[in-house]
Parts: sequence; C-alpha cells; structure tokens
Amino acid sequence: MEKLHYFPGVLTLLMVFGSSATSFAETWSLEPLRSVEGFQIPECAEVNPANGTVYVSNIFGVTRDTFKALDSNGYISTLEIGGKVKKVKAIEGTKKVPIHGAFGSCFLDGYLYFNDLNGLKRCPLDKPSAVEVVAVPGADHGFNDATCDANHVYVTGSNAIFRVNAKGEGGKLVDLKGANGVKCWQGKLFAATSDAERSDLYEIDLTGEKPPMAFGLAPQFVGLDGVEILEDGTFLITDCRGHKVYTIAPDRKTVTLVVEGLEYPADLGVDHRRNLVYIPQFFQGTVEVYRLKKEG
Repeated sequence: MEKLHYFPGVLTLLMVFGSSATSFAETWSLEPLRSVEGFQIPECAEVNPANGTVYVSNIFGVTRDTFKALDSNGYISTLEIGGKVKKVKAIEGTKKVPIHGAFGSCFLDGYLYFNDLNGLKRCPLDKPSAVEVVAVPGADHGFNDATCDANHVYVTGSNAIFRVNAKGEGGKLVDLKGANGVKCWQGKLFAATSDAERSDLYEIDLTGEKPPMAFGLAPQFVGLDGVEILEDGTFLITDCRGHKVYTIAPDRKTVTLVVEGLEYPADLGVDHRRNLVYIPQFFQGTVEVYRLKKEG
C-alpha cells in the first residue's frame, strides 16, 4: 500500500493577490514532507484532534467516469501521525450499511461522521464496523463535505448546506449554489463553492435568515474544494480544478498561492497541534503531507 517519497527544501510563498499583503506580519508556507501512495480516489483527509490519526476517505471508482457508482466499494483508511499507513481499510461498511463512495468527514461525541453517495453515515471511533445511517431531513441523496461544531453536523449537497444533530434532527440551513467545502470555526461557519460561474468562499449565517456572504474573490479561483482555518484566522483552501493551494488572510482579501502543480487537490486536513497538513490528490491516488510553517 504505502510508498513514501521525500522532498528536499521548503516550498515558500509564491504569489500574492490583493493590495493589503503587507498589513499582516505573519504568513504561512507549506514544506513538502512526503507523498503516500496507494489510495483509491482519496477525497478527504480528516485529522482526529484527540490523537492525530488521519482518516482518508476512498471513493474507489474504477475509472474517472465511475466514481459516483453505488457499488459498495468505498472505504476509509487511517494514517499515523506524519502519514504512515495504519490500516488500509479501517472502515468498510457492512452488507446492511455499505460504503459506496466516502467523501467529507468530521468528529462529534466519539463518532466519525462521513458523507456517502447516498447519505450521511457514522460509526463509533472505538467500533468502526458499526456503521449506521444518519437521517438528514429534506435531502434526497448524498452529500460532499462535512464539518462539526459542539452539537451539530453540517453537510453540503444539493446546492445547499444542511444541519442535523446526533439524532438526525434538523434540515436545510441555507441554499448555496455549488456548495462544496465547509468548516466550523470559533462559532462561525464558512463554505467554499465549486460553481463554474462563481467559485468563492462564503461566511454562512447560522440562523439561516441571511444569505451567504461572499468574500468576493471568485475571479481568482477555478473550482474550490476543501477549506481549513488556521490559528490566526487564515484560511487554507484547495482549488481542485485549478490544481493549487492558497491561503486567504484574515482580512478576507489577501490571497497567497502556497502550492501549485497538484493533480486535483481535494478536501485537506490540518493537524494544528503538530503543524501538519494532509492533502489528497483525487485522481492521483496519493495523500501529500506538508509541514505548516509560520513566517514573519
């Protein structure tokens, strides 16, 4: 399964967009550490903050045209801290509740919640074989990304964001065309869109009463996927169709290119305690591991 490639040197900040780049004394860079091979269309890398274990969702499409099939072939791998494979098929689903194509995931109250092609599912972290379906009222098919706060799971799909609690109570929070990556942070919710006409980052009103508020950066991106938020409020995002990784400063205007040349970088995960970043390359079948470094 595992084949590690090590890269010398540090990948520094490459390009800055916006007029306020000098207003922030601190910037971020990603130093490449290794590339872990052998995954089957890895879509999401989610870090368990309790112990640093990385959960990698595998869609397992046979070809690029079959990655949305309900074929019961999906699974979730686990990695040790730093990227060494712990177990290839740590979560496989069951005959009663199979995994067809695992996407975004998050942790809540001892469970791993993850999206599948036909709905939201979860399993206890201490009993990964006990996969079960979580109802999402008002949704008629599967979802893409997921994020959790202290009480809820938020998922994207059907050009909308849905919110449910552990009992499956809730429903659609807000409409958002092309909703993809989603992240809770300090009582706020943010979402990235992959809409071909407008790929941008948005702040979402948790009451659902106000429309999503765009950052206004759409002309700079091709098709965003994952979003993470660093300790100072900097956004770390993957532009899947643009094959790049960017930061957006806390001013929500200054965009910095930190990695380029990746093949479909998908839903990334950050180990904030150890300053590690894990980025799946969707059709490349690898997870790229980086050291997150603060400059300035």
